[in-house]
Amino acid sequence: MGLTPRMLSWIGRIAIAIFLVFGMANCTRLGLNYASLDIEGKPTAWPPVADEPETFLQNREMWKIRLEDHIFGPFPEGLASKRISHKVIDDNYLHGLGTLEEYIIEISGAGNTKRFTLGIAWPKTETPAPLIISQSFCGNQTAFQTAAMSPPLTPGVTDFCGSGEGSVMSRVAQLVFGRYIASPPMEQVLSRGYAYASFYTSELIPDSSGAARAMMPDFPHAERGEISGAVAGWAAGFSAALHVLENDHRIDAARTAIIGHSRSGKSALVAGSYDERIDAVIAHQAGTGGTALSRAKAGETVPEMLENYPHWFSPAYQEFDAGGAYTTPVDMHVLIALNAPTPLLIGNGRRDVWSDPNGTWRAMLEAAPVYEAAGGNSLKQDTMQTPNLDANLVFWMRPGGHSITATDWDAWLTWLDNVMPQGEEVPAAPNAASMPPT
Repeated sequence: MGLTPRMLSWIGRIAIAIFLVFGMANCTRLGLNYASLDIEGKPTAWPPVADEPETFLQNREMWKIRLEDHIFGPFPEGLASKRISHKVIDDNYLHGLGTLEEYIIEISGAGNTKRFTLGIAWPKTETPAPLIISQSFCGNQTAFQTAAMSPPLTPGVTDFCGSGEGSVMSRVAQLVFGRYIASPPMEQVLSRGYAYASFYTSELIPDSSGAARAMMPDFPHAERGEISGAVAGWAAGFSAALHVLENDHRIDAARTAIIGHSRSGKSALVAGSYDERIDAVIAHQAGTGGTALSRAKAGETVPEMLENYPHWFSPAYQEFDAGGAYTTPVDMHVLIALNAPTPLLIGNGRRDVWSDPNGTWRAMLEAAPVYEAAGGNSLKQDTMQTPNLDANLVFWMRPGGHSITATDWDAWLTWLDNVMPQGEEVPAAPNAASMPPT
């Protein structure tokens, strides 16, 4: 019996699924090992900043320039942004829980412009809502679980996951990276009173080395010069979205948070270090080039990351020497410290050794005195396993690997309630005894 078109279709889907499972797993090296909880004998952050945190704060611009020169390239700070169009997609979103809308945003600078699509779900509340802005790995159709959202504007860029949450690629992505990697628990977010906005990173700058490098000279930039890494451009998307939304009467502009996972965690940290309007940052499993120290590193090294994703960073990062004891001109504790005093939660998975929770913990220990000096209610936990969700600097680690889970979202929303209080009683922060074992 010959193969029918239906059988061929399923064979093709299975082949794609197998390819994605192995390809994605290779990207993040989903391991079976546990991250070490022991920091004895491991390199401390270099250059040190903890001994003189006030001096660090006085020299913030110098440290930003050092990060730009060696890692991220120029940040397009101060770009103009405006709303080009706005439409209501669904006034009865999620059976009346919220309203789903869509904006076209244009950013401009140095004679260049770039447009991207921002989706936003509004809770149906009487008072201004706190805002979460996130970046999606797939596209707005998947992020908001409806094909009614517009496809990406950028030529050649499509929704990675197809046309929504039910697509084969979306299901495979969730299988590998967790239930909420492609779309958040929107019912929970809206029920907690938050507005949720999201844009597709590849619509802003394609997540492909050749296409990204070709676009960068035409990407809007400011006086710091042309961007040379996609992370900096993606970070500018957070600021552009906030600029458009902060004047909307439905938003409480004093309670705006940004969330990023993996590469978007890196861009969230960059955005938080430049944009003082941001009131809270969640950087989840940002790893190398984001939160983890680079010297004597467990998991992904700088050369390994640059081999796979050279377009994320400035070409100067290729020369980064993380091998010696005192050879790193700057490391990721500086990026963490530059977010002070903005509340910052850094997420980790105990089995996500590739992202190096241990190196992230050591980076946070070095940055914590800067938060304290900035009046930021600094790190209030003694170990990697005892998060204090009342603090402004939090190391969060749950079981599992490189993913986004229900446990993550429960903790994130509780923390945001705590650091962006809503003028009413909010859920108490879990204590160590109630945390899941790691």
